[in-house]
Amino acid sequence: IGLEDHGFCATDLENPVKTTRDGVFVCGAFGGPKDIPETVMEASGAAACASSIIAERRGTMIVEEELPMEKDLRGIGPRIGVFVCHCGINIGGVVNVPEVRDYAKTLPNVVYVADNLFTCSQDTAVKMAEVIEEYKLTRVVVASCSPRTHEPLFQENCEKAGLNPYLFEMANIRDQDSWVHMNEPEKATEKAKDLVRMAVAKAQFLQPLKPGQLRVNKATMIIGGGLAGITAALSLAEQGFESYIVEKKPHLGGNYRDLYYTLEGLDTKKHLAGLLGQVEASKLIHVFTGAEIVKIEGFIGNYKTTIKTRDGEQQFEHGVVVVATGAYELETNEYLHGQSPNVITQRNLEKMIAERDDKAVQASHIVMIQCVGSRTPERPYCSRYCCSEAMKNALKLKEMDPNKDVTIIYRDIRTFGLKEDYYKKARELNVKFIRYDEDRKPEISQAGDRLVVRAFDPILNGSVELPADLLALSVGTVPNPENAAIGQMLKVPTNQDGFFLEAHVKLRPVDFATDGVFMCGMAHAPKLSEDTIVQANAAVSRACTVLTKDFIEAEGKTAYVIKERCSGCGLCEQNCPFGAIAVNPVEGVAEVNTVLCKGCGVCTASCRMNAVDLNGFTNEEVIAQIAAL
Repeated sequence: IGLEDHGFCATDLENPVKTTRDGVFVCGAFGGPKDIPETVMEASGAAACASSIIAERRGTMIVEEELPMEKDLRGIGPRIGVFVCHCGINIGGVVNVPEVRDYAKTLPNVVYVADNLFTCSQDTAVKMAEVIEEYKLTRVVVASCSPRTHEPLFQENCEKAGLNPYLFEMANIRDQDSWVHMNEPEKATEKAKDLVRMAVAKAQFLQPLKPGQLRVNKATMIIGGGLAGITAALSLAEQGFESYIVEKKPHLGGNYRDLYYTLEGLDTKKHLAGLLGQVEASKLIHVFTGAEIVKIEGFIGNYKTTIKTRDGEQQFEHGVVVVATGAYELETNEYLHGQSPNVITQRNLEKMIAERDDKAVQASHIVMIQCVGSRTPERPYCSRYCCSEAMKNALKLKEMDPNKDVTIIYRDIRTFGLKEDYYKKARELNVKFIRYDEDRKPEISQAGDRLVVRAFDPILNGSVELPADLLALSVGTVPNPENAAIGQMLKVPTNQDGFFLEAHVKLRPVDFATDGVFMCGMAHAPKLSEDTIVQANAAVSRACTVLTKDFIEAEGKTAYVIKERCSGCGLCEQNCPFGAIAVNPVEGVAEVNTVLCKGCGVCTASCRMNAVDLNGFTNEEVIAQIAAL
């Protein structure tokens, strides 16, 4: 595979995870300097591209793991095993783990106790299964790190020993103890004992649970037909999955239609034409343009969406949703935009350069102003691509005529990563740069056919006047105004700026907290086209974790209604963030959809009749913990 000038992996302009050799993909910092979210997205994107090549062989080499039959524990009292973890020095460097271990031996119904350097290690997993068998354990407690990251692993160890995974309880003596009390080792040790005692008290009342199974519809709905939506649909088609693109505009392409070239030199018109040709030729992609989403019903694996088009209402079913609603260029009246024909946006300038417009060809003095409407109190975020866009157009102007006078008035140049080369090249070609502060913005006035730009130059420590035949504004990006409505339909959140909010910025950058819904492109945040392509493939990779299954397992720790106590008041239905509980109008009592339920406990806490309880956190279990404390 080829390398670029700096020694990073050379990649394809149309897909940043493709190398110069077919079938070899790159992700992370080998492709260039990356932050963690971009690295994780690229990893998922590379996985999607790799699996698309071998999609037709999917599932042919899988050997199903045979788990032992689950033990019948009826008539057997609680026999609890406790494993206390040192977690290297994360816990052991603060908490006296041997003391906590010895204390656990004194607790009721505890028949086995051990401490381990790393309880999550492979050798300890094998040991745990052996101990469960040897000591006939009916409950397991691990005192270690966070259940958010390690509970599934320990539950899997229990399953391999024939123990129901929900007969496992975890005490977090790292995040909630050693990390927050690192300067108080004695108190941290006492708190660790408290947490272990509480976990053991709860474990006595744990019951084996059986998560439900649900058939998965193999189709995907993609909301938005821009570059992100098109890329996602084509990637899904390569994987062998059907998709429905719902686009409100009369044509596909979104913002990508307005581009002519990228900073690196990709012909975007040609690229988009190729993508649209593939969409049209694919039998697996169904496109609805000029369409509006009326209603989205259902849950992961089983969605039903109603849309309205010029032909009337239509319905289709699908298993997952990819949100690719895009974003818009800010409409501004700053710097005489809309008042003077000489004031344009960078996107207009790109069009004029590409089409050899007389105004661009004849202009001898061009000034650009960065961060117009970005990084302000109203929009505190950076629009990410504006600096690269300014470099792109400045270099094209210099290519058109090296004698053109081009000045960029900026707050901070953010041509991150390998794009810094183009900033360097612009300086070498005598593109001038003047920095400004937000409280000292440039001033614009009209002088005949020309503009005059006045700016304070901090290097000269004085004001400068620049004549301008054209003034190009790098305007910010604003979220799609329909994001909030779509978010409400799907029960997914938007952030304070109006973009969609991922489940975890580093660990799950394309997922939502709501299972079966994924995001990509500028629906998430302002980004460059190559980032959009990567994220679209990443969303497909994550969607395939659902689509490749015939059935999905629901969460075992779900709420349930004690019908004799329920008054049908509907308070739980109003409060449920996942729409998982509703009052049955016939019976007049609440019912839980266990597939939608995430076990958050909001319904349990809000029920005034104490009619809703939560498996895995029943009143009996929680009260036992409190009593133990």
